[in-house]
Amino acid sequence: MLLLSRVSGQEELSLERRGIHDIHDVHQDPSVSPGGDEGEDQPDRDAGGSTETRRPSIGASCAEHSTPRPAVAMRGKYPDLRGELKELSKKGPRSSSSPRHNRREPPSEGKTASSSSQWLWYCGAALVCALVLLAQRLFWEQPVPVPPSDRRLITLRQHLRKLKETFSAQPEYNWQIIRSSVTDMINDTGIYTGPAVILFLASIKNENFATCLSQRVATALSYAFDDGGDYGTIAADDLLVSEDVAKHVIENRCREVVEKQQRHVMLASHLEKWNPDAAMMLHPLCDQENAWYKNVTYILTVFTRNEDVSGQKERREYDRLAENALNHAWESMDTNQRHAIISRVTGNVVLVREDSVTCALDNIRM
Repeated sequence: MLLLSRVSGQEELSLERRGIHDIHDVHQDPSVSPGGDEGEDQPDRDAGGSTETRRPSIGASCAEHSTPRPAVAMRGKYPDLRGELKELSKKGPRSSSSPRHNRREPPSEGKTASSSSQWLWYCGAALVCALVLLAQRLFWEQPVPVPPSDRRLITLRQHLRKLKETFSAQPEYNWQIIRSSVTDMINDTGIYTGPAVILFLASIKNENFATCLSQRVATALSYAFDDGGDYGTIAADDLLVSEDVAKHVIENRCREVVEKQQRHVMLASHLEKWNPDAAMMLHPLCDQENAWYKNVTYILTVFTRNEDVSGQKERREYDRLAENALNHAWESMDTNQRHAIISRVTGNVVLVREDSVTCALDNIRM
C-alpha cells in the first residue's frame, strides 16, 4: 500500500507537470484542443488500476482549472473596446483640438477701440504721405525762375550761334570778341564800369557785307538787352554839317536813344568820314572811367582802302590794322587827342572777312 500510494503520488505530480506544459502549449497554439492530452494519457490510465478512474478526473480538472482562456480572461480584466474602435475608424482621425477650444471669444470693447484707432492712424499717415508727394511733384514741375542776367546770356548765345551758322566764313574769335565785350555788362557784375565798344574793320570792297553784318550784330545785342531788336544809329551823312552842329547831332542822338528810349545799343558807321571835331565826341562817349553813358554798347564801323585788311589775318593783327586806318583818316587831328580816342575805340576789333553769303537786311529781326 505504501508503494502504491507513492507511485500514485508520483503520477499525480507528473500529471500536474503535464498539465502545466499543456497550459503553455495552449497559449502558444490556440488551435490545440484540450482533448489531445486525454489521448496521450490513455496508456497511463490503462496501466494504473485504481488510478484509472482518478486520472481522468485529475487530468480533466487540471485541464479545466489550469488551462487559461484568453478571451474570457481579457474580458474579465479589460472592457471590450472593439466596437468603439470600429466606430472611431469609420469616423476618421479625431482632431487634436476640440471645437470647444477652437471657438474664439468675441473681442472686447477695448480691443475694438484700439484696433479702430490704429486703423485711423494708418489712414492719417498715408494721407499725409500722399500730400507730401503731391506737393513735391507740383514743386518740381514748376519751372525754376531764371535770373534776368542768365536769361539775357542765353538769348545772346542763341542769336550769335545763328549768325555764326549763317556766316561761316567769319573766324571763331570774331564771335568770341563780340560775346566777351558785353558779357560783364549783361551779367551786371559791376566789374566792367564803362560802356562796351566793338569796332568792325573791313575793306572798302567789302563795305556792303560788313555794314549788313554790323546791323545784324546790333540787332542780336538789342535782343540780349531786352530791347526787342531796336537800337540807335549815328550815320556819317548826318554829320556832313558844321563842326558845332555835328557835335550837337551826336549828343542829341545819344540822349534820345539811351536816356529817353532806354535802349542799350548804338550803331555809328563810317568813322573814317567823321571830321576831327565830330570824332572828338567819341572821347566822352567811349571813356571807361568818365563816360556819359555806361550801360550802353557802341558798335562802330571803319572802312579802309588798304589791302592789308583783306584776306585771312591773325587775331594779334586786328588792333594794329585798326589803328593804322584811323591814324590815316584823322591825320589833321592833334596827335595826343587822336591817340587818346583811338585807344578808347580799338579795345575790341573785329576784322570782317569777305563772305560769299549774301547778308539780307530783311532777316535782321530774329
